[in-house]
Amino acid sequence: MQKFKLSVDYLGRICKNNVMADVKSLEHPTLKVPYEIFNKKYHSAHKQIDKEVSHVQAAAMELEKGLQLPNVRAGDLTRLLGGMVEKLQALKRKAEEGISEELEAAHVCKRRLEHLKEHASPHPAVVTAWRRTRLDRMLVEYFLRRGYYGAALGLARHSNLEDITNIDLFLASREVEQSLAARETAKCLTWCHDNRSKLRKLRSTMEFNLRIQEFVEMVKKDCRMDAVRHARKFFSTFEEDKMQDVQHCMGLLAFPVNTEISPYKELLDSSRWEKLIEQFRQENYRLYQLASQSVFTVALQAGLSALKNPYPFLLIIHAVRASGLLLENA
Repeated sequence: MQKFKLSVDYLGRICKNNVMADVKSLEHPTLKVPYEIFNKKYHSAHKQIDKEVSHVQAAAMELEKGLQLPNVRAGDLTRLLGGMVEKLQALKRKAEEGISEELEAAHVCKRRLEHLKEHASPHPAVVTAWRRTRLDRMLVEYFLRRGYYGAALGLARHSNLEDITNIDLFLASREVEQSLAARETAKCLTWCHDNRSKLRKLRSTMEFNLRIQEFVEMVKKDCRMDAVRHARKFFSTFEEDKMQDVQHCMGLLAFPVNTEISPYKELLDSSRWEKLIEQFRQENYRLYQLASQSVFTVALQAGLSALKNPYPFLLIIHAVRASGLLLENA
């Protein structure tokens, strides 16, 4: 009987380790995405405050210079003091806005931590409720990735999942994808600018491809001189490994828009917009360390594979046999 208890304890430890591995592998984006958002808001607020502080310092220096004048007038001092007060009020406003956004992002991180901690609760009812909530979260993310935004928002509201799902991230990316589908690049370029440092670390070509597409659209409209000015302004800022693509763009100036010669035919193909949408989607996933597949898809594939795999059964046999409760020929 003692050996049987040991085998049960052994299986319990294995199951607990498997649950922890499951949480670590599948729930990484649950914490990583809000952390990245929090980090981004922190650095953005820091830059804004530094900018406003520099304005306050400039106003203070101007006021100090005004006080050193021999015949300073009261009107001038009033103007300088008014400018100083205005800059201080702007600094206070920016600081309050930044702190508010950071606290909101920190609350989301805390809410998700509390949610994940429920999987280790000693109460079975809490764990069961956590699993149901987790499944709903997986479905919400799956719907968002597939473009079923209405279903995702409805399920999130019904199950109170707004704080523990990445709805805001996918809704923001939807706006960019819609603008690209409408053959507009402004929103995607703004996204590239907002995330320039991280995209540079990822060696992203998103902005470069957008500039190429803008060039191609100018050629299609027969605005070739505008295309040349566009190339001078933007292509010179990219690295030399893009030289071949730049040369193809320059060569496009000499061909009509109905050319059948490669690679100019491919540059003029309207399907490039669809490729830009897909590239943006993948770059956005990489930016927040999201997998290319949804967690629901991964979990479903793993579950289907486990149904055809005898390993769980063999694991139990091995544990029980190690306890001596089964004969060697069992």
